[in-house]
This record gives sequence, structure tokens and C-alpha cells, in this order.
Amino acid sequence: MTATPTLTRRTIGDAFDHIAQATHCQAGAVIALGGALAAGLAQATANVSLDESVSSEAQDAARHMQQAMSQARLRFQALADQDAEAITAFAALRKRGEPLRGYELLCDGPREMADLAIGAAQAMQDYRAHVCERTKDDLEFALALMSNTARAAMLLLDSNLRIWPLPELIARYDAHVTRLAAAIAALRPVARIRPLC
Repeated sequence: MTATPTLTRRTIGDAFDHIAQATHCQAGAVIALGGALAAGLAQATANVSLDESVSSEAQDAARHMQQAMSQARLRFQALADQDAEAITAFAALRKRGEPLRGYELLCDGPREMADLAIGAAQAMQDYRAHVCERTKDDLEFALALMSNTARAAMLLLDSNLRIWPLPELIARYDAHVTRLAAAIAALRPVARIRPLC
């Protein structure tokens, strides 16, 4: 019997169909896929910058950006697959008499996604000074997507704490929600590409 491919090993269309036709919402997987796509777009802006014969300082920044976004993209993909299987893992933990560990599993994913997205968004902001003219707007699109990925992941964690308001979970994760919200508020995606007249 052939094993079912993980979410990120499916075709894009199959993955979208899998998410849309599921009988439970895979919000975390969707959020992680968004982060992976945003990181990929930001990585492409660095690729183009290296093709543009930019200064050596900008080349160094582009290479650093390529590496950082590649790592973020791969981790987001792993988190998407992990989240797609999280409900099954949660059910197995609950059956073994470890429901708290199951709840923690469902909270750890969005917390990591939010932290990863915040770090990636900060790297994109730092790269603004070095991105080439041809892809500077694309970097802003990636930053907007990544900032929203961070916000959605933080909201997912907050939602889990609303659904399961266990004292142990609140004690472990509530401070993370507060910290993440503050870090997200400090991000600076542009509101407009063209200056207002």
C-alpha cells in the first residue's frame, strides 16, 4: 500500500483540495504554507539582486537573505506537514492518557510559526536597504504576507487558549501571546507602495 503524501509533497492543487475538503479546519497548516510562500518570494528578491551586479555589501546582504529565507521556508513547510497531522497526534496522546501533552502540541506549533514569521519579517525589513530597485516592491509584498503570517499564528495560539483555558496552558503560553503581539506591533510593513498625494 502506498503511503499518503504529506501536505507539502502533494501538488499545489491537491493540497488546496485536501485543506478545503477536510472535515476539520487545518488553520495552522494554512498559516505555515503562507509563511513558506512569503519566504520563497523574499528569497527570490535576493536572487534577482545578485543578478543585478549590485555592490559587494548588497551581495553579502543578498546571500544572507537567501540563506535565512531558505531556512525559514523549509521550516514553515515542515510545520505545515506537522500541523496537518497534529489532530491525529493529539487524539493518540489523549487516548494514551496524555491530553495535556496533546494540547501543548497544538499550542507549540502556532507559537513557533509566529516566532519564525517575526524573525523572517525582521530580516526582510533589514534587507530593504540592500534589495535592488527591480524587486523592492516584491520584498514589500513578501513582508506584508509574512507579517500577516505572524499575526495569524499568534491568533491561532490565542484561540487555542480560549478553547482550552486550562491553568497549565495559560501559565505556559499566555506570556507568549503577549510577547508575540508586541513583536508583531513593532513590524513595519508598508501601508502603500505609492506615496500619498
